[in-house]
Amino acid sequence: MSWLPEKPGRAERTWVLALLGLALALRVGFVLFQQPGFYFEDSLDYDRAARALVTTGHFDGDYYRFPLYPVILAGSYRAFGPALTPFRIIQALLGTGICLFIWILGRRLFGPRTALLALLGAGVFPVHVVLVGIEYPVVIGTFLIWGVFVHVFGSATAGSRSSFTWTLTGIGAALAALLFEGGFILVFFLLLCLFPQGRPTGFKLRSVAAMGIACMVVLAPWIYGMIRAGNYRAVVLRAGIHLPTAPGVVPPLWEGNGGNLLMTKLAGMAQSPWWTIRHAWAEFLHFWNPYPDRLASADEKFREQLHDKDKRMVVRNSLVGDLPRKLYAAGFILLLLAAGAGALVVINRVPGTGFLVAWPIILGACYAPFFTQMRYRIPADPAFILLGAYALELTLQRSLWTGVRESLKALWEGWKRIAARIAVVQTFILLFILFGVALGPIALLMRLCRKDPMHAPRFAGSFWVIRERTRERMEECLKQF
Repeated sequence: MSWLPEKPGRAERTWVLALLGLALALRVGFVLFQQPGFYFEDSLDYDRAARALVTTGHFDGDYYRFPLYPVILAGSYRAFGPALTPFRIIQALLGTGICLFIWILGRRLFGPRTALLALLGAGVFPVHVVLVGIEYPVVIGTFLIWGVFVHVFGSATAGSRSSFTWTLTGIGAALAALLFEGGFILVFFLLLCLFPQGRPTGFKLRSVAAMGIACMVVLAPWIYGMIRAGNYRAVVLRAGIHLPTAPGVVPPLWEGNGGNLLMTKLAGMAQSPWWTIRHAWAEFLHFWNPYPDRLASADEKFREQLHDKDKRMVVRNSLVGDLPRKLYAAGFILLLLAAGAGALVVINRVPGTGFLVAWPIILGACYAPFFTQMRYRIPADPAFILLGAYALELTLQRSLWTGVRESLKALWEGWKRIAARIAVVQTFILLFILFGVALGPIALLMRLCRKDPMHAPRFAGSFWVIRERTRERMEECLKQF
């Protein structure tokens, strides 16, 4: 394996296989023992689209989500019948694959023991165990995203990535974009990671071209299908629904592709820029909110209404009660604190780990203009697990606090360099503008017009005021005004 710093020993391979087996057993066990039926409203939409695809060969007219997930679901229905269990087992295998990706990156970046700690954390992380039993594209999307990260950042020869590497990267990112919005954020994030590198401009352009062409080839059938059918709801209506409504704006009922709803909300946000900035900042902070809120399915009456429309909807949903959400909030707070401590240290100590810190921030920033929800940050969970495992490793070595202090000191030194440049702007540029453009001409005019608001004594033939010479003592030096 070229992405590993050295070949794992027999004992390490045994631990890896055991932890992967544990991760798979937990996921398959949850799938086999969970209640039959659907848990969330989105799952019903994907199921209806998949069934329509199986029977008619195309989606129904009301479907407005991304296309790849119902295609995969329809493939499972064709191969194994309309039962959900086989498809959920497929998701359990992909969820275990995410754990494998975490181990690969952890071993490449931090070493064997940290990688095993991260693998253990990923294998037993409750949310990722439960997710495989829910029909939502975040499991497959997260699998593709972190497969791309292993491909791009997990290689021992990352500095010599070829155009072929970026072509495969573009294919993976485009497939993720066909599942959910996180795929488009992944493409943007990869471009941000590519351009700051100290590589020739020609290399960067070739890499961008290779990734862009691969993305367009994969996305072309979907784009062509939208153009041919005139149905752009997946990108237009979804954005219109999830964007906020500025004060004083009354959003219309959407028509056609929902362009009227989207344009109304965008116009309101453009007319209220400060409100839009405050909203985006509040949603960026909400992105890190440990308590899962904004869950419509948490309301039992809402679930009963869905059950009346489709009897497969589970009314007694054990995943959205107060106790599961409080337990998740407590666990996520601990994970976030550990990841924060690990992030402080890796910035200063471990090269090549900047993407682990940058990916959650970019993900939250790109979702900030919309209404954020807990599921949006799930693709960032592996980064939290890796950073948290590194913090735990440093704790076992009793060097975490030392590393945090070193990083805080380095950040303070960096801030002082930034502050020095801010001071240059304040003392030289701003004061020059103030005195040269504003106060200087005014003072000159007042002198020419013999205006003296301070009523200083005048001396003929001079603009200078001669100070009365007194016996200079220390007291007078201290009182200069």
